Amino acid sequence: MRRFSTTANESHSDRQFQQSDETQSNNPIFIGDNGIALETISSNTSDDSSRSGYSTQESSHLMTSTNPPKNRWRIASTILFNFTSGFSDAAPGALLPHIESYYNINYAITSCIWVSNAVGFILIAAFSHKIQPWFGKRNSLPISNALSCVMYAIVASGTKFPVVVLGFFFGGCGLAMVAAQCNIFLSRLDKQSKYLAYYHGGYGIGATISPLIATSIVNSGVSWNLFYLILLGLMVITAINLYFSFQNADEDLKPWDHDEAVHSSSTSVELENLDSRITNTTNNANTTTQTSEMVLALQSHVTWLIAFFCLCYQGAEVSLAGWIVTFLLDYRHSDANSTGYIASGLWGGLTFGRLLLTRPIHKYIGLRRGVFMVSLVSIILVLLTWVVPVIVVEAVLVSLAGIFIGPNYPLLITYAALPGLIPRKIQVVSITIMTAFGSTGGALFPFIVGVLSQKVGTFVVLPVFIVLYAFMVFLWMLLPNTERQNKQNQTQLNFWERIW
Repeated sequence: MRRFSTTANESHSDRQFQQSDETQSNNPIFIGDNGIALETISSNTSDDSSRSGYSTQESSHLMTSTNPPKNRWRIASTILFNFTSGFSDAAPGALLPHIESYYNINYAITSCIWVSNAVGFILIAAFSHKIQPWFGKRNSLPISNALSCVMYAIVASGTKFPVVVLGFFFGGCGLAMVAAQCNIFLSRLDKQSKYLAYYHGGYGIGATISPLIATSIVNSGVSWNLFYLILLGLMVITAINLYFSFQNADEDLKPWDHDEAVHSSSTSVELENLDSRITNTTNNANTTTQTSEMVLALQSHVTWLIAFFCLCYQGAEVSLAGWIVTFLLDYRHSDANSTGYIASGLWGGLTFGRLLLTRPIHKYIGLRRGVFMVSLVSIILVLLTWVVPVIVVEAVLVSLAGIFIGPNYPLLITYAALPGLIPRKIQVVSITIMTAFGSTGGALFPFIVGVLSQKVGTFVVLPVFIVLYAFMVFLWMLLPNTERQNKQNQTQLNFWERIW
């Protein structure tokens, strides 16, 4: 997506990208029904589009579910993958008391599974910008699934706990190779917020079902580790679907992978006045290596703001989902056989929010305001969960909190794909960094909660959630209000407009 505006506090690297992107086209801008700027391309671009095998009209717009033809299958395959990911991620929360008793370990040691998972994710994410060119879209996705299968096979064996921790490391490696690719693919579709809602809603559905099945299995006397055999079967099916649905993806998705240089027959006064440095920037951008793209992504202040937003968001989400059952057992003395189902209520609410609220929030409220609203409501509901000592009321509040926690992530990814926020050239690398930070938060903060729980009690999960969400709202305030800039076609905003 090309960049048309800037804010006063942009970094030097951001301005370079804006300039190089702006030199590519001076054609009229139209806003589609998804709120994304679409360009009309002059007839002089036919040579560029013919090299990719697509018409000018097709390559100038975002992808749709039917263009290229396999996209519908690809969308379904990515949703199936995220369903399996949610099924996997929600399991430890319901199984945590059984894992502790099985290995006779405390909260802090059990939390090592999340840390190991994050280490694997970060290790692969650091090389993600090279992995896809090495293996291609078609091969890198099932390879990631194979690593996840290694994790499930190890955990299902019920072997020694250090080996199980190693298994979670492989699971983190597998997730890192595919998460950013799926988010990028869906964010480039027309009406991307809808498909991102389906994608992350699939995660929520898997996470809702998982504690129900896990709790039922252990209540029936089956060992907790055998639950992971179900995940092993699901991931095999997912790998097959991803492999065949992304066949030839490197070729037919190529027109949307990078901004192509557009040569217009007419040139605006502004473009005529641009000096030769901008031309040099454009030429250099076309030859930038993958390594330099990583460096430039790291130099972007927007990348870091959204990365820490993801760190706080997933840290809060996974901490609450992972420790709420243990908190209710320890402090509310709830029934051990039924408390696991409350975790399903949280994930069920999250699924509902992602599937049914994401698109309406985007359309009627806006991405920026929507994130503010759902975040503040989430804080209030978790605060009430902390202060109201009635188990039935808490179960309802946790489910309601899930509804408002859910839309945040797809709204964030949609916002990150807006023109003017992150240059298209470094979007893949930037979003990979964001997802790496998200996974780190999803491992680091549950571990911190585990260590604190060992010292002061599991109630700390609730204040930790509130603090993380408050900091998340602060980071969101610091992001450029690209949504308003695009709508008003102006770069200078007053204080209130920059925030709201």
